[in-house]
Amino acid sequence: MSRKEIIQTSFGNIRLELFVPARALLTSGHIWRVGRHRNADYELHIVRRGTCRVDVEGTVYTLHAGQGILIPPDRFHTPVDYSPDFLRMVVDLFPVSGRLLPDPSVPCVVLDFPSSTLPLLEELMDEFANPGPFHQKMLYFLLSHLTLRLLRLLGVTDADAVTPSNSDLRVDVIDSFFANSLRENVTKDDLCARLHLSPRQLHRFLQKRYGMNFREKLVSTRMTHAGWLLRNTDLPIQQVALQVGYTSVPSFSRSFTQFHSLPPKQFRQQGKADTP
Repeated sequence: MSRKEIIQTSFGNIRLELFVPARALLTSGHIWRVGRHRNADYELHIVRRGTCRVDVEGTVYTLHAGQGILIPPDRFHTPVDYSPDFLRMVVDLFPVSGRLLPDPSVPCVVLDFPSSTLPLLEELMDEFANPGPFHQKMLYFLLSHLTLRLLRLLGVTDADAVTPSNSDLRVDVIDSFFANSLRENVTKDDLCARLHLSPRQLHRFLQKRYGMNFREKLVSTRMTHAGWLLRNTDLPIQQVALQVGYTSVPSFSRSFTQFHSLPPKQFRQQGKADTP
């Protein structure tokens, strides 16, 4: 498995991207060796079997089977030790909208998952190991189920996850449009036709929702995906450029460096150094 599995799920105004790191799937058994590091996303570790101790910002937490630890972004952490029979599940979470924690300054949250969560995790691991028919739909179902359990444990209520407004539905259309146009030569008129908006109306909506115009949003989507490809696949930079609509590597490198403040090669190397 050479890349992450990505699922996006939403509960009212809480929209999450869930990343299941391929390396974590392959090494989530009895080996957990990584130095002190921090992540850009929320990182959820759930102990499937055995015990472990994790250092987060200088405090050591002991976890047993059925317990999890949610580590917010930019918190330094490292495994201290673990039992010989230790097994875990790792999920990275990125809140596209809404909040996971009422107090984002906490170093981490230790969670006691219900016992029925462990069979759910085993089913997830089996699905990754042996993908069956409707693989993506099954992943969406299982990860959404796990997310609901997480939100309950974090104290998120139905009132926190309000029903989306019409503008939220337009956001789904817009995000889908850009996500499916990574390699295509699309224009603002194409999106206007999809949303039944005038160019002026679209411009106002994009500025209000994203703080970007059409071109900036397109570049942002492409460069974000390019960064993901560089850090989670072994594709050559030329192939990454083609995947996001660039036939010229120098042109791609300029756009990428301007967006990420690092050239593609250095961005990839830094990601490998930071990856557990």
